[in-house]
Amino acid sequence: MFLYFDSLIVLFLAVLSVLASHRAQLTATTVQDFLTLRVTVLNVVFLLLFALFRATFRTRLFGDRRLRSISSQVLNAFRKAAVMSAVLLIYLIARKATEPIISVTKDYFCAVLLYEMFLLVIARSHNSYSSAGKLKVLILGSGPRASKAWRELRLRRTTDRELIGFVDDRDLSEMAPDIAARYVTDVDGLSNYLLHHVVDELIVAVPLRSCYEVAQRAVAIAESTGVRVFCLNDIYTLSHSAALRRRLDAFIELVPDDETHRLQHALKRAFDFIVSSAGLIALSPLLLAIAIAVKATSKGPVFFAQDRFGHRRRRFRMYKFRSMVENAPQLMASLEAQNEASGPIFKMKRDPRVTKVGSFLRKTSLDELPQLWNVVLGEMSLVGPRPMSVRDVSLFSEATLMRRFSVQPGITGIWQVSGRSSLTFDQWVALDFQYIEEWSLELDFKILALTVPAVLKRSGAA
Repeated sequence: MFLYFDSLIVLFLAVLSVLASHRAQLTATTVQDFLTLRVTVLNVVFLLLFALFRATFRTRLFGDRRLRSISSQVLNAFRKAAVMSAVLLIYLIARKATEPIISVTKDYFCAVLLYEMFLLVIARSHNSYSSAGKLKVLILGSGPRASKAWRELRLRRTTDRELIGFVDDRDLSEMAPDIAARYVTDVDGLSNYLLHHVVDELIVAVPLRSCYEVAQRAVAIAESTGVRVFCLNDIYTLSHSAALRRRLDAFIELVPDDETHRLQHALKRAFDFIVSSAGLIALSPLLLAIAIAVKATSKGPVFFAQDRFGHRRRRFRMYKFRSMVENAPQLMASLEAQNEASGPIFKMKRDPRVTKVGSFLRKTSLDELPQLWNVVLGEMSLVGPRPMSVRDVSLFSEATLMRRFSVQPGITGIWQVSGRSSLTFDQWVALDFQYIEEWSLELDFKILALTVPAVLKRSGAA
């Protein structure tokens, strides 16, 4: 699906580049007259072949290269733009086009390069929030199938997966020494382990006939905490000769995302990047005025930066305009007894640490504006569960609460348009889970639309 839209976008950029060469004609005549320009069969055939070449070009020529450094990825973007521009140039020359060929090619190269750089920023920012890099994997089992899963993991996924250890109910004496050395917990202790450790994936590698109950319990625990579950695949494809049989994917995800869902996530990220970037530019005078007000009215930095837990429970630095006194974190311990919120979160309606300017910023939610930069970086989204502090997460008592980290955290969410600070922690979590279960682009747009009146009314603001 992405290749389809990608080809259409690159094709649309080519049409725009040609139209740009007719700027004078567009201003001298009506748009209706311009649209009556003759479109030949040759043009249509070229456009179709051009789109097909783009799809093949992306997947075969550059799709399989692992480019890790930013310099190699930028160079690759230039290379893609140059190749596509060269194809267009050759066609314009062969057709003896009346358009200024050099100008059209130059415009097209710049347009494709900007598009490729946009895709690069999206791809890099999508993974930048993970400071740990590799996905953390647990294997359920300790027998031959578990050894096979471990081998497949090392052979096929060494670049993006890291084995944490093995989970099983068997006695250590019955396990192979290398597996016993990496044993972490039994199934009964899995929930507590997931509460205190970062785990992204669980691979089920036990005989399902004899260990069905064990596998069922482990899968239920993993899914309730947002951990993706895979099963070791023993299915082979048989060709005409049994000697040529080939294994399919080594691991099968039990509940995979469909293509439509993945496309929606890509569109969500693109929307986040465009809106947050435009927001930072458009609101720059307001941001500057707030920064001056914060600095002029109290000692300390303009911004408050704090480690928060984001997607997949990875830490990142979240930014806000400072609304409290400079030593607010040090004063936290002395105020714990006055916490007015239930659960692990801390709330005080009249927090003595809040400055006069900070009180206004909090009530109007203007202190949250610097988080647009976190959205640009891919650490947050415009809509999603609020990122929680290390202090709050350390007080979690149930592993199921970790499910809220299965999606990208956001600046606004359902709880912001449903009472904000007036909600209890349990209500807050329930709304987060509702968002995760019902997520769609339509829901995001609805929440964004409801956020504006909620902020203006200051409903539930602390």
